[in-house]
Amino acid sequence: MEWENKISEARYTSPSEKTVTFLYGNVSKETDLKTGLFTFPDKDGAMVQHQGAGAMSFPLTCIFNGSDCIEKADRFEAMLFEQGMGELQHPVYGVHKVVPHGKIKRIDDLISGLNDSIVEVTFVKVITDENIPKLQKVEADEIEKQYEDFANAACEDFAAGVTSKNIDDELMQKSILNTQTENIKSEMEVLVSSKKEKADFFINLNELKNANNKIFDKEKSSGNGVLNVARFIFGIMNCPSRAVVSVSEKIKKYNSLARKLMVQFKNDPFGKTAAVNSIMTARLSLGALVGSLAAGAALQVAENAASNKKDLNNLVSRSEALNAAGQIENLFWTIKKFDDEKVKTNKFIDKDADSYFGLYNLIYKSILLIINSSFALPMQRTVVLDRDRQLIELSAELYGSVDYVDSLIFDNKLTVEEIAVLPMGKEITYYVKSA
Repeated sequence: MEWENKISEARYTSPSEKTVTFLYGNVSKETDLKTGLFTFPDKDGAMVQHQGAGAMSFPLTCIFNGSDCIEKADRFEAMLFEQGMGELQHPVYGVHKVVPHGKIKRIDDLISGLNDSIVEVTFVKVITDENIPKLQKVEADEIEKQYEDFANAACEDFAAGVTSKNIDDELMQKSILNTQTENIKSEMEVLVSSKKEKADFFINLNELKNANNKIFDKEKSSGNGVLNVARFIFGIMNCPSRAVVSVSEKIKKYNSLARKLMVQFKNDPFGKTAAVNSIMTARLSLGALVGSLAAGAALQVAENAASNKKDLNNLVSRSEALNAAGQIENLFWTIKKFDDEKVKTNKFIDKDADSYFGLYNLIYKSILLIINSSFALPMQRTVVLDRDRQLIELSAELYGSVDYVDSLIFDNKLTVEEIAVLPMGKEITYYVKSA
């Protein structure tokens, strides 16, 4: 058959130019489309933004057989841990420059699959155009400065844009701020756990509540009430982003809060001044939300990459870091689209260029720091147990130390029974540092 003539040998060449051939199971390829899907409560259907094709990936089940199958699979895995770009000769889809991505799953079925070792891995095709610039180097201190510059610009814009012409405007704005504060508290409170984190969070929360009620006070002791509100909003958004909790959990809660705030600000209040105040409040809060998340996540990923701590409970893997970068970027564009729609609907004259460019630069540099740091992060690896195992024994084998028992329990969400004895066939995830 003609299609049989197009099938070639499956071969992988690592960055150090080691080469291995292997058998394979069913093959496939996946291409991510760079699209954004937006739905609206009051309209049927959806708006889709299409920006072309993204990553192309090749999931492969690589099979090694023979009496030395385990040694062959071990050598192949070691090649996958090498940093840099390798070359995949795919049996169906041709030759591509690739990098292994995500989890590597190893299966050694010593009962029914004698003399067979299997490694499941996904290769992602990489851009090789020499004209594409290398990633700009970003330091953690630069993220802190960019965040401070953005916060200052956003607070100044808010103070210049929020006004009150009568008591109705004042009451409406206080109501908006108090509702927003409760939304923030309900989503962000669960992220803080230590005594210091809780103290910082509730101090900012109480200060924000007081500032909301004094926003239009004319007393000198109150200072600039509008500016105070803005600063405390940034404080309450920033505090949970620096908490000791996983990056994925932070992204989940910040996304949830963003949805709540967009629902709150979906319908404009009556009156031109109240509508403008509402737009300015939504812009400040959503900008502070995504800016705080981006900076906090980037600094946490960078710290993980530079650290050799044995506590892996809040460790970020390479795939998790890259997923975080994508989710932060998506949240930024979702918030920007929401803001653009509000401005268009209200024919609002937009003058806040400094804060927008400040936020854009903060997101851009935070994502760069995450991507740059990800290359020093460990990869997740999954093994299927070929027999019943003890946790201490498995920790010593996988990590070379018995100090990682707690991490194995945490990463794999082990039950009480599994902690006592890990059953044969159980999938275990652990982390492997790159070579």
